[in-house]
Amino acid sequence: MPASLPPARAGRPAIALAALAVLISATALMVALTRPSEGAERPFTATQRADAKDHLCRSYRLAAHAEHIETNMPDNAALGRLSATNGALILQTAAADPAVETKYRDAARNLALSYQKLVAIATGRNANDPEITDAIADANAKDRVMVELCGE
Repeated sequence: MPASLPPARAGRPAIALAALAVLISATALMVALTRPSEGAERPFTATQRADAKDHLCRSYRLAAHAEHIETNMPDNAALGRLSATNGALILQTAAADPAVETKYRDAARNLALSYQKLVAIATGRNANDPEITDAIADANAKDRVMVELCGE
C-alpha cells in the first residue's frame, strides 16, 4: 500500500481550499463595496425626508418658543435652565431620525450642545459673567442657523 496519494489526487484538496478562499474573499469584497459607509445617508423616499424635516422643524420651534419665554422672564433663571435642558433633549431626539438630512441634523445637534453648555456654564454664576455672555451669543448664533433652515 502506498504511503501517500498519487500526485493527481494530492493536489485536489489544496485546489478546493484555494477556490473556497477566493470565493470567500470575493464575497467579502462585494459586501464591503455595497454596504453604505458609516457616515453615508441611507436612501429614504422624498416623503420620508420631508416628514423627518417637518418633525425636526416643529420640534425646534417648540423648543425655541419655550426657551424664549422662559429666558425672557425676570427672576426666572431656574426655569430658563430647565427649558434649555428640555430644548436640547427635544432637538437631539428629533435629530436622531435617520431620514433627517445632514445639514438639519448637524444644526439641531449644534444648538442642543450649545443649550447644554449654556446650562452648565450658567450654574452658580452671575448673569453678567463673560463666559455666560459668550455661551448666550453662541446659542443665539446656532439658533439663527435653525431659523434659516426651518423658519421661525
